[in-house]
Amino acid sequence: MSVVLKDPNYTKIFLLLIFIVISFSGYSQIKTIGTPSIHNYQKSVYQAATQNWGITQDQNGFIYFANNDGVLRFDGIHWDLIRVSKSSPVRSVFADSDNTIYVGLINDFGIITQNEPDMPVFQSLKNLLPAEIPDFDDIWRIHQIPEGIVFQCYDFVFILNEGHIKVIKPQEKFHFSFSVKNRLYLHEPALGLFEYTEGEVKKLYWFEPLKNNDITTILSAGANQLLIGTAGNGLFIANEENLEKWNTPAGKLVEENKLYSATGFMDRYIVFGTILNGLVVSDFEGNIIQQVSREHGLQNNTILSVFADYASNLWLGLDNGIDYVQLNSPVSFITDFERLGTGYCSRIFDGNLYLGTNQGLFVRPYSKFPHTNDPFELVQNTAGQVWSLEEFDGQLICGHNNGTFLIKGKEASLVHSEEGAWKYIRLKDHPDLLLGGHYSGLVLLKKEGNGWVFHKKLTGFSESSRFIRQSEDGDVWISHGGKGVFKVILSEDADSITQFKIYTSENGLPSNESNILFELNSQTYISTIAGIYEYDKETDTFIDSEETNRFFNLAGRIKTLEPDNAGNLWYIAENESGVMRLNEDFTYTKITSPFKQLEDRYVTEFEFIYPYPENDVIIGIDNGFAHYTSEFPKSYTQTFPSYITRVEIPYIDSTLYFNRAKNDFEFEFPFRKNTFRFHFTATWFENAGKLEFSHFLENYSEEWSEWSPESYKDFTNLFEGEYTFMLKARNIYGVESEVSSFEFTIVPPWLRSQTAYYIYLGLFLFLAFLTIRFIHHRIELSRRKERQKHMAELQKKEELFQKQALIAEKEIIKLRNEKLQNEMTHRDKELANQTMGIIQKNKFLMKLKEELQTLQKTTDDSQTKTRMAILNKKINKEIDNKQQNQIFETYFDEVHDDFFNRLKQKNQQLSPRDLRLCAYIRMNLTSKEIAVLLNISERGVEISRYRLRKKMDLPREANLSTFLSNI
Repeated sequence: MSVVLKDPNYTKIFLLLIFIVISFSGYSQIKTIGTPSIHNYQKSVYQAATQNWGITQDQNGFIYFANNDGVLRFDGIHWDLIRVSKSSPVRSVFADSDNTIYVGLINDFGIITQNEPDMPVFQSLKNLLPAEIPDFDDIWRIHQIPEGIVFQCYDFVFILNEGHIKVIKPQEKFHFSFSVKNRLYLHEPALGLFEYTEGEVKKLYWFEPLKNNDITTILSAGANQLLIGTAGNGLFIANEENLEKWNTPAGKLVEENKLYSATGFMDRYIVFGTILNGLVVSDFEGNIIQQVSREHGLQNNTILSVFADYASNLWLGLDNGIDYVQLNSPVSFITDFERLGTGYCSRIFDGNLYLGTNQGLFVRPYSKFPHTNDPFELVQNTAGQVWSLEEFDGQLICGHNNGTFLIKGKEASLVHSEEGAWKYIRLKDHPDLLLGGHYSGLVLLKKEGNGWVFHKKLTGFSESSRFIRQSEDGDVWISHGGKGVFKVILSEDADSITQFKIYTSENGLPSNESNILFELNSQTYISTIAGIYEYDKETDTFIDSEETNRFFNLAGRIKTLEPDNAGNLWYIAENESGVMRLNEDFTYTKITSPFKQLEDRYVTEFEFIYPYPENDVIIGIDNGFAHYTSEFPKSYTQTFPSYITRVEIPYIDSTLYFNRAKNDFEFEFPFRKNTFRFHFTATWFENAGKLEFSHFLENYSEEWSEWSPESYKDFTNLFEGEYTFMLKARNIYGVESEVSSFEFTIVPPWLRSQTAYYIYLGLFLFLAFLTIRFIHHRIELSRRKERQKHMAELQKKEELFQKQALIAEKEIIKLRNEKLQNEMTHRDKELANQTMGIIQKNKFLMKLKEELQTLQKTTDDSQTKTRMAILNKKINKEIDNKQQNQIFETYFDEVHDDFFNRLKQKNQQLSPRDLRLCAYIRMNLTSKEIAVLLNISERGVEISRYRLRKKMDLPREANLSTFLSNI
């Protein structure tokens, strides 16, 4: 095979030239086949009221809606509700050429102020009215004419021009006003139609026949013609001389369904919004181009407002919701709104369009299809899964789960009941035979007088045969999804299978699974997980088809490939779909952009594409079919803007609002508020859900981020400095938007501020001064040390002498202390000896006392008893001699450093007797010895000791003797 893919640069030039030629030739058009793509925006999505009375678009591409709750703004991703009034619904909204948004409501009108970076707010202009103007009703219409901005309600028309308002009063009451080619028309029921021109209101007398009708719309219908729409009597055409009924198919349909709103479209179409049955699109001649209602995907059949945006697509303000209708697209849909099911195959045959789905085979006249509301009908006996539709010799064969059927009109006759008819092919050497692949093998159909009839089932091969082709040499190739590829050899008369062989990974295929058989230029190829392979007859293996892989240049498998009559190749692959268009020089140009919107809607592993002829292509999708025509001109390289819409600073709970690609403000943020969330969007409404964004933060990011559908980006803990956040968007066609940017500065914290740096400089200089002083001090200290060193050497000898003197002095003190110690020891011994002497004396006296007491008891002589009693008293007096006690205490204090005074300081409650007891205990005398000294018994000593402990508050575990020794 010899194919050449053109250089991409030449391809772009070629497509651009085509687009320019088509654009200048004026062939802008609307598709008539299928239903355009419709995106529903429900109340739960835009978070406002159900009714939307007016629509406009500003210069930035944002869409505004007059909603009962306020003004809705849509930027492509985010919905914002701008509150206008607490009680009044917004009835009208209009964006003028200066990008000012005007709003009309009950008894008020004004503008939406875009005071960036603050959120847009409503500013009333009612204060500009003359004081005598009373309250008025709803502002239903807003227009722009050379004289200014027109606000129209039933009671007045206000014309705003350079801050002044001109008031026009009706003769009775206005109904609606209309602006056509800068001319303002005013309708007063029962009086007629008036035109405001050169500052005056003039009556148009040619309108008299319609003066009692409710006029809902007046539009331009071509050169010097007006199309006038009424609420109940249909449409009329006028050229300022004649007025006649617009008796056209569109006029009749609109009249039946009650006209409410309308707009011109593409300078050659008119779009009508009805009350009863949705949308009608017609040309200026009144031919119906499109009709879209709830049955085709609208949320509601009552269309309160209709607006054509800059991309020539429609926005519909409904009685309940908002819809976006993509009329400017070569792709339309025949979907499950027709209750068709999933699309598997299609065929245009005998003036009918047949659609095969998982629900059955449906049919509808093809010649009437663009302009008919006739529904698809189920062909009799075909309910269930339809797999294929093929035409052979003027007859339509249907492969069905229930068998093989012959289709005639709306009827199907069973040819063979073998279940699971995948596909049929005509045998090359036997044109009267059709070979069919089924769930469990192959069958033959034979042509007879009345058409194709069942001939026989071929035995010896029972594999599922969904993909089946016959090569030029007569071999039949079948690919199996899980086993590999089969080559089946038929007998010479094709009446039986002589042999078959399976080709697997051992025969060159990269895998036994996911192999798809297709034919290109009469050659058989296998689409595998590793690319396209072809059969090499010499080695009887499959090899990589390098030339074919280069030609298609695909990253995944080809799922289906169909050529058209012009030699173009239509294909669906795993990662893309499109057409290889054959050029006059026999090279090919790959076109994929028109099919980008379908890439996630194909029926996986059952992809289907049917070109008829080369300009009408029907494609199977998950909920029906898509229709594509190459005759529809559309540029896929049109640029679009991206916007940074909001910047949130969480720590201060603040938000900045924008609607421009670049802000002209200077923003500074304190360092402690260095966390940001950037919200962004792009005003690309076609497939807006598939927009991707990439961003770059200058002085932070190393490169642009990966493309992502996320419409916000967080940055936390940014360092101080100047930053520029840059954003770009990419649509499904790979076109990148212009770069938008937001510049801001993060002020450093106080510790890194300019003031702080001045302080740091001052501290540095102060520290430098201190350092110099310190160095000088060290030098002076060093010098001083040198001097001191000499002094030290001189002092060493003196110190040596002093040390020797000190040692001698210490010796003297030691000797003196030893002498004192000896004296203390001597005194202590004397005290002890004295005490022991007292004890011995007292013992003797007590013993003598006892003997006297004994003798006193034994004698009867009273005189003797008296003398003995006198002796006892003397003895007692001698034992308890106070003077002796005082001498003891004095002597004891001298030995023990004023012991008694120190003891009294610790406890004032001690008696003299207690003090003596403490002294005796301090001297380590026994209880027996103490008893003798105190002239009491040993038991008395123990009691005295107990009382003494109690007076001193000594705990039980404390030793009394140790305690007294430490005093």
